[in-house]
Amino acid sequence: MTESGRRDLKIIAGIPVYNGQYSVCGVIHATDDYVDEIIVVDDGSTDNTSKLAKRAGATVINHKTNQGKTAAIQTIIDEAIKRDADLLVLLDADGQHDPDEIPSLIKPILEDGYEFVLGSRKLNESKKIGKRPFIRPFGQFVLKTGLDTITDKTYTDPECGFRVLSRRAMEVMEFKGRGFSVEAEMIRLAEVHGLKSIEVPMTEIYVENGSTLNPWRHGFGNLGTIISWIAEKRPLFFFGVFGAGFAVIGLLLGANVLYIISNRGEIAIGSAIASVLFIIIGVFSAFTGLILNEIERGKRRR
Repeated sequence: MTESGRRDLKIIAGIPVYNGQYSVCGVIHATDDYVDEIIVVDDGSTDNTSKLAKRAGATVINHKTNQGKTAAIQTIIDEAIKRDADLLVLLDADGQHDPDEIPSLIKPILEDGYEFVLGSRKLNESKKIGKRPFIRPFGQFVLKTGLDTITDKTYTDPECGFRVLSRRAMEVMEFKGRGFSVEAEMIRLAEVHGLKSIEVPMTEIYVENGSTLNPWRHGFGNLGTIISWIAEKRPLFFFGVFGAGFAVIGLLLGANVLYIISNRGEIAIGSAIASVLFIIIGVFSAFTGLILNEIERGKRRR
């Protein structure tokens, strides 16, 4: 292991992996120069991931079944705390993060007192390796837009899993979500606990067949999680928009009912009932938002 101006700190790297026997060993060897120890959480792999990761020199923790990335990251963080780590570097096992950039991510913590450092591919788009999947930009845009709604700070690449956590950051990361929403939840927890965070440029790397995730399942899973957070943190906005949408639909249906009456002299019973129903739902949703917003404001005053 080489020194990189990191003082007397214990640095552990954590790598979650599922069926990554062909890539994880290379990531382990490339990471070893920059950290004191490497923890690999094998999330229920059915191949030789665990065996090869151990041979490459990593400490391997096995999940008996595939529990998802959130559970794997939680296991890594809990183990890093047990091993008295000062810093935890998180990176993926598929080769989409360059371990040579670890010193750049650690630097803001060592020199400027940051507690949570995120790699950002958007801050260094001039450095790109491989072909970006066509659906990826849309998913990144949806996640970023949704997250911007509930965070005080704007993050250019909230989906990137290449990150460094200080000891304090590790201690506040107790995830409630499941699956693959962990990157967004980490950002949310960092803001809730007032962690000093910063993004650092990193190389954008795409490896053919590197990810085992279904992009649609991943994207919609993240979107569902973000929507639930918006409803929780900004209920007036969420239920107000929801209610306004229903009210507009109700008013349009009502206008159509009046149009039919004026032109045909008939009452469209179905449309009239639907109009009243949509307006009632809209008003009820708006009042729900107002009530929940007052409850949320009361919590903040405590």
